[in-house]
Amino acid sequence: MRGTSWKAVTVVVGLVGAPVLAEDAAAHLPYGVPVPEGQELTAAPEPFNETVHGRALPNTQPQANEVLKGAAARLPERSSRPRPRDPIPDIFPGSGDRGFWVNQGQGIFAANDAQTDLVIPDNAIGTTIYAPTHMPAGNVCVETVTAHWRYTGMATTAHAHGFWDHCGFDGATGWQTFEGMDATWKGKYVRIYDGEERYFTEVYKDGGGCAHGLLYNFTQGLWEEKLTPICGNSGFATGWTMWESHYLMDVAQRCPAFPRVRASGIQVYNAGAWPALTTGNSSQLGPYGLCWTNGTYNFSVAVPNSDWTALTP
Repeated sequence: MRGTSWKAVTVVVGLVGAPVLAEDAAAHLPYGVPVPEGQELTAAPEPFNETVHGRALPNTQPQANEVLKGAAARLPERSSRPRPRDPIPDIFPGSGDRGFWVNQGQGIFAANDAQTDLVIPDNAIGTTIYAPTHMPAGNVCVETVTAHWRYTGMATTAHAHGFWDHCGFDGATGWQTFEGMDATWKGKYVRIYDGEERYFTEVYKDGGGCAHGLLYNFTQGLWEEKLTPICGNSGFATGWTMWESHYLMDVAQRCPAFPRVRASGIQVYNAGAWPALTTGNSSQLGPYGLCWTNGTYNFSVAVPNSDWTALTP
């Protein structure tokens, strides 16, 4: 059951100095004000800017990082190869991609469906789905990733969020912070927005060349820094925002039905500002993969190119 809606308000001061509350549909959530579980959002957080918001909240649950469990944790696989630029065979394991290339900026902000009801069926065991996943342009080291996966021996589909390091932190490229979307995680980072359970994430490169990865913590009403900043250049001048799959769209598989996945409000960090992702600073990625090219899955864009939904189907 949903609770009452969370309304953003602006304080207007009259001639006699008395504060008057007025609704402002374009306003962001008031920073530093918690949003209780069960309250539906009608406004999004403002993209994090240290000049405006001060220091981000330190990671509130470092013990939840599955990376720290080492071999005891079963993390989803990631390809170390760059994203393809040309059509590739349907049997390529990472070929199930659809979205946009991000061509400008050094940061990215988005509202993502958590979609913890996504189920990978028995006939698709071995599948990994990263959706939505966002990588900034500008040689930024960090990608922010929603992960759904099910491998042999797993009775159910697992769901998590992670930050992937493309620069090789401590000599090993891979997950740096990876947290399961359990009740505690959702209680902090997920609220109903536009009718779906959603979370807000941001990655950006600071003036010192270091990448930051953040989630919006609704229990505190603050942006939370989820990893130690990672410095360097990824080699990816072009980033992406997309629905990505691995080992799903080969010719032996059908195209399973999954819940629709949406990313919206996508903005890029450019010269100190956060303009929306548009057709001017992004371009089409894909479709790659059998389920996309045969029309079983489709891609809807509500606001070019900052609001997309993967229709699966």
